[in-house]
Amino acid sequence: MSLTKSSTNKQNSIKSLAEKPSNRTTEADDLHFYSSFKKLIDPIKFTQRMADKIQKFVTKIVINIPIVSDYYYYYWYFFRHLSYRGVFNTYSEALKALPSGSRISHSQPEIHNHRSVAQLTTRRELGKLDLIDYPMVFWLKSAFNDSSTVFDLGGNVGVSYYACRKYLQYPSNLRWLVCELPELIIAGEKLAREIDSPGLSFTRDFAKAEGMDILLTVGTLQYLEVSLADILGELKVKPKHILINHTPFYEGESFITLQNIGYAFSPYKIQNRIQFLASLTSIGYELIDSWKLNRTCSIPFHPDRFVHNYYGFYLRLIE
Repeated sequence: MSLTKSSTNKQNSIKSLAEKPSNRTTEADDLHFYSSFKKLIDPIKFTQRMADKIQKFVTKIVINIPIVSDYYYYYWYFFRHLSYRGVFNTYSEALKALPSGSRISHSQPEIHNHRSVAQLTTRRELGKLDLIDYPMVFWLKSAFNDSSTVFDLGGNVGVSYYACRKYLQYPSNLRWLVCELPELIIAGEKLAREIDSPGLSFTRDFAKAEGMDILLTVGTLQYLEVSLADILGELKVKPKHILINHTPFYEGESFITLQNIGYAFSPYKIQNRIQFLASLTSIGYELIDSWKLNRTCSIPFHPDRFVHNYYGFYLRLIE
């Protein structure tokens, strides 16, 4: 009798619990909520997708219309993406063309705190070598046959140092000196303390290139107001080897433009290829090799200034 009563009480308790409202959501509740939310959000997603498609469609049309595309790249695209605009005779003239208050130069205070300075300032992953860099690596290996010191002009945080060492056996007495801007030096020295980097050091002074065996510069000459020939002309003992990579050249008259580098703006030099090489041969160098990189530079409203390729060069000092 008591057993039957106990069983009945348990059934009543379970029934009572089932009838009570609960804060827990069932699977059905979750499905209902998701369905309601989806009905609410789908029109927004659809509207956004349509807006994106319309924008891409309009952009595709605009960039293929002469003159209209120039206005698009000059006034809208330039302030939002890595791009170029304007043709100037001097750096100061280019800087005057920027809107008031614009940030100028690669060396900004927050750079050394960025999680990846190399990606921010060069758009390259630290330690990674691109296919277009292999001619440079080939000639660097050759140069190491009689050299052990590298002056890396504009070498960022040591981007080339970390990339090349995966493929080359550096000399045991290697001295790799990076010449850079103050904020990049702070970032580079910090990185060198975190990663084993034998032989790597930094400087702001180009005069330290005196007596170095190899001058390496990757994607830097376009940002320097002074010419490489003038810089080298100040040295009593010039480097035996010069390696240049990722630099824009064309066959027209040299000029300055402006580049949006993502977090600031910078004057950007486009040089005449023949004149540039002639300036180096005039101070005792001979061109050993050159290679083209599949990269272009377009200046709105100036089709005659279009750069079809970036270049790399290897030059050797004539004994």
